[in-house]
Amino acid sequence: MSTTHSQVIDAINVRISNRIYSPDLIEEGLLSQLTQTMDAMSLLSGVRFTFLENHPELFARVVEEKGEFVGAAHVILLSGPAGDKEALEKAGFYGERLVLAATLMGLATSWIDNSIDLEGAARLAGLGESDGSSDGSSDGSSEDGAEVPYAGIVVGYFEDQDHVLKLSYEARAQLQATHRGGQNLSALGGVTPESPSWYVSAITAVTKAPFPAHKQPIRFLLADDARSVRAFIDPDFSLGVTRDYLIMGIDKLHAQIGAHSDVNSSVSGEWSWGNGGAFTLK
Repeated sequence: MSTTHSQVIDAINVRISNRIYSPDLIEEGLLSQLTQTMDAMSLLSGVRFTFLENHPELFARVVEEKGEFVGAAHVILLSGPAGDKEALEKAGFYGERLVLAATLMGLATSWIDNSIDLEGAARLAGLGESDGSSDGSSDGSSEDGAEVPYAGIVVGYFEDQDHVLKLSYEARAQLQATHRGGQNLSALGGVTPESPSWYVSAITAVTKAPFPAHKQPIRFLLADDARSVRAFIDPDFSLGVTRDYLIMGIDKLHAQIGAHSDVNSSVSGEWSWGNGGAFTLK
């Protein structure tokens, strides 16, 4: 990233879910920055973040079946108590903070779940046998409280690392725009020409959040007094408990950063957790 574009909102504007990586190990100094940030996010969230370095075998199936994640070898596994929706949401919120920090470090990233060998990743992380409870299409069958894998964050160098880092901020933002389909501001959050500027900025940031196959289960509702907004899962677009709550955490972070970064107004606020949780202006 350019030194003139070093804010978290800049990372939101250029981040893509990368699918081809260099298999190189991450340089020691950069890896130290990454793991320090990872440990901080784990502490804040109460979710375990485990860095699994140089395990390309975890990606063998998705490379063979889909031709995706070629060269990928490193993944950060997020795990926590089975059946804990708040932990899942915090995993999404703080996991995405790590993704954006890694983006500012110049690293390539992508969220991933069942496309990799999640059971193998769980064993490497010391979780024992995974029972599939992280499947986005089900609620899972693990006993509540047992530690299970939620998802992973692929991290590493871009296949063409030097070329990517030489691109201007504007070029990388345009690359993001062509990399993913745009989301409708009105459909996601009922944005209208009369919506306050901070809310438009918040929902615009949400449109740049990662979610599987461009399927977005989260919707936002602005209060009548325009002083708060609620995030909720639309049951018609649900992707299963695990994915829904992970994505809600990711989306809440993007909305918060977007609102705080609005150039036309100075607002601050924070979210409450849970389906229907509110972001309230201070």
